[in-house]
Amino acid sequence: MKINKRYTVLLLILLTLMGCTAQTPAQNSDSIAPSPPAGSESGAVVTHVRERGLIFSIAQDYIDKGVTLETASENAKGYKNIGIFYYSPTSIALLKEINSMDSTALTQELVMEYLDKIGSSIRCLMEVVMVETTQYENLKAGGAKPEDFTSFTPAEVLGTNDGYTYILSIPDLDDGALNDAETADYHACKEYMQSVRDSLTFIPVESGNEMPSFTTKDINGIEVDSSIFSEKKLTVVNVWGTFCGPCIEEMPELADWAREMGDDVQLIGIVGDINGENDTQHIELAQTITQKATVEFTNLIPNDDFSTFMSNIIGFPTTFFVDQTGAIVGEPIVGANVKGCKEFVENYFAGQ
Repeated sequence: MKINKRYTVLLLILLTLMGCTAQTPAQNSDSIAPSPPAGSESGAVVTHVRERGLIFSIAQDYIDKGVTLETASENAKGYKNIGIFYYSPTSIALLKEINSMDSTALTQELVMEYLDKIGSSIRCLMEVVMVETTQYENLKAGGAKPEDFTSFTPAEVLGTNDGYTYILSIPDLDDGALNDAETADYHACKEYMQSVRDSLTFIPVESGNEMPSFTTKDINGIEVDSSIFSEKKLTVVNVWGTFCGPCIEEMPELADWAREMGDDVQLIGIVGDINGENDTQHIELAQTITQKATVEFTNLIPNDDFSTFMSNIIGFPTTFFVDQTGAIVGEPIVGANVKGCKEFVENYFAGQ
């Protein structure tokens, strides 16, 4: 299920409150499997999540009930994860309502009202967390338990793969505000997670994704292409939205940081809710926001060249770090966290 960019920020806050960010199931195995699980049920959808080193197999019947494998991210404890959620018909209807609203109508009160409603009609079915094995063993020696790494209980160690220890939780949640029919589907989906768990297969973990090759314009009409990354050793890419309160609040701090950056690093923005060069309403709003914050760094309009990249954004703001070749380095930072971004940049150059 694709979530419109206009309300991904709502889901980001929602999933943070729920303690689990969009994810998927896993298999109890300590070995790397090069192909999808043997014996996968007929009609299953097999998904390779390469950045998490996992293959998921989920029966179409359960997908039709509302089982959704979400985008790989980090949980509230800061560990890489992926999760499976039950999206009830009520939650989908609420999301469509948000999508139909004008972004200027999304007041804080209305956002909180929808968060409460959506949060009680979406249930996390499974969370899989990956921790570097050396780190896990050190923390385990200090008394850490599997549930100290996941957002839910109970939790168990799934296995090891490619330098990571995997921890899985199939949470025991209440029924929230689900109606009778949704409750029945939710419990059926939760029971099915044991089958998903048994079918989980490890593959090598892939990292170092690249920014797309693009030619676009910034919000002031100046043409920019992907060669912009070659100009500096490191580029901080801040994806934000004109509807996003935390994005707007951190903009003056980003503007100050951009002016203080050394010669080897630069900051650029991507205004995620601008729908092409003809979307004058959002372009003008972005201009107003950046002018008020005294922003001098480039802010790009995402055109079709960014379609795949933007489809993987789970919330605004999200900040990426891109090297001189256009490769994404490290993990993106989801949420307003200028301090964390500065620390990443400092550590990046300290390690060179």
